Amino acid sequence: MIVNTRPKEIGEKTNSLLKELKCNFIHIPLTEIKKLEPPAAAKILLDKLGNYDAVIFTSQSAVKFGIKFFQEKFESSKHIPVISIGIATQSCLYELGISSDVPQTFNSEGISNLIKKRTFRKCLVFCGDKPPQLTSMTDAEIDIFPCYKSKDKKNVDFERIKKLDRSVILIYTHQSLEILVKNLTTYEMEKIILICASERILKLALNYSFEDCVLAETPLDRDILDAAMKMIN
Repeated sequence: MIVNTRPKEIGEKTNSLLKELKCNFIHIPLTEIKKLEPPAAAKILLDKLGNYDAVIFTSQSAVKFGIKFFQEKFESSKHIPVISIGIATQSCLYELGISSDVPQTFNSEGISNLIKKRTFRKCLVFCGDKPPQLTSMTDAEIDIFPCYKSKDKKNVDFERIKKLDRSVILIYTHQSLEILVKNLTTYEMEKIILICASERILKLALNYSFEDCVLAETPLDRDILDAAMKMIN
């Protein structure tokens, strides 16, 4: 049994792919995405959008909840490069008529390398309420525009996972991994195969004593599910 833990807001795409692959799966969101009203100080940054070398979107949620603020100012600053952390985020922007580049690796390190390669000195990042890792990975000046919050989902039915003899669980974020650890015993963790979306999540999972952890080739749904299919076949 495959367990999709993505929040409802973005998990339906994963569910659709699982159905296409005729997988036996359940969707148990461990987090939920909530709109966050950006602080006044962040909104002021948009008035000086032309001062930035690039604008960065760190997730699909950053696009969903931050795009209206960006679009209001983008018309007068269309020369500014836009960077997406990955293909899914890039696709969200493309649907809105905004072209963006993606780094070679779909993570903060990849964005950091792209910033260095293009010698960007100052960037504005649309993100969640927690500052992205990027802020500590580059010498460039990074300003953030928080526009959403990822919250632990309440009343999660963990018994649906616990009663499974064997499960393959898709983990996309550190936050989801922490929630899983808090609600499972060591014995229950031993029955799980974790499909990890990043090397960072993989390392954390091993530290938490998960024994069967698999690193997907990339965080893309197709690669996550490809790794999961190999574990159940």
